[in-house]
Amino acid sequence: MPTHDNGRPLKITFGHMRSMGVRGILVYCADYRCGHSVALSADRWSDDVRLSDLESRFICQACGRRGAEVRPDFDWNTPTVPAMGYR
Repeated sequence: MPTHDNGRPLKITFGHMRSMGVRGILVYCADYRCGHSVALSADRWSDDVRLSDLESRFICQACGRRGAEVRPDFDWNTPTVPAMGYR
């Protein structure tokens, strides 16, 4: 991953993420006590948008807090396995 002169990573764009073959994102609520998260397709955002540009735009559907941490979903094409069933 490209870095600044100080060694810290540059903010990743959707274009850079897609060039690595990743087409999804994980969005985590900014409130550490909430723990709500969601996996989304990244197809709706253009290549020049940074993932960090979106963080302040998300509102948690569980607790109502504005703000999130957005990360690439490296397992975006792996089917999910339900952890609990319903009877």
